[in-house]
Amino acid sequence: MNFVTEETIRQRTASIPLELVGGETGFRGAGPAEFRDVIQAAQIVANEATLSLQRWVSAGRREGMSWTDIGEVLGISKQAAQQRFRTDFGSDGPEGPDQIEVRLGATAFNEVRILEQEGRRGNELLRVGALGLVFRKTAEAWEYRRVVALSSPMAEAAMAKGDWSYVASWFPFHYFKRLAREQAELA
Repeated sequence: MNFVTEETIRQRTASIPLELVGGETGFRGAGPAEFRDVIQAAQIVANEATLSLQRWVSAGRREGMSWTDIGEVLGISKQAAQQRFRTDFGSDGPEGPDQIEVRLGATAFNEVRILEQEGRRGNELLRVGALGLVFRKTAEAWEYRRVVALSSPMAEAAMAKGDWSYVASWFPFHYFKRLAREQAELA
């Protein structure tokens, strides 16, 4: 892709929130309400761009692109591309494919809600990845915490006091689980 094409894409993408919020009069920057609206619109555009990128990478993989190819296109390593975009979470563990549920479309903005819902349904978090959470069906309800910490050991030490078990990390978050308190107290 050449510079002119890249710049055109950037300009059109940057203008979307302004077009949506500005309406007939355009964005004037007149007060917090206008900024609030354009920030919210920009967040929606960013979330959709992230989902779109994930979908295009998945489509490229289905058509035979290697992780090396994808990494080259994005200017990152093969390993970074795999870690960021791999969606075939697989069921190569002892839990079996019939007990696994993968929730795609999880973002920093909605995954806490998804974790709460899945925990109430008795789904235990096993793994996290780009836009996805992997659960195993159990007979117990679960609670989850997402923590931002400088390192996994720091987060683990802080969470150990509340009987939380470490699940995984996906920068900048660390994920922990425990049996739901009401349930644990009955046992």
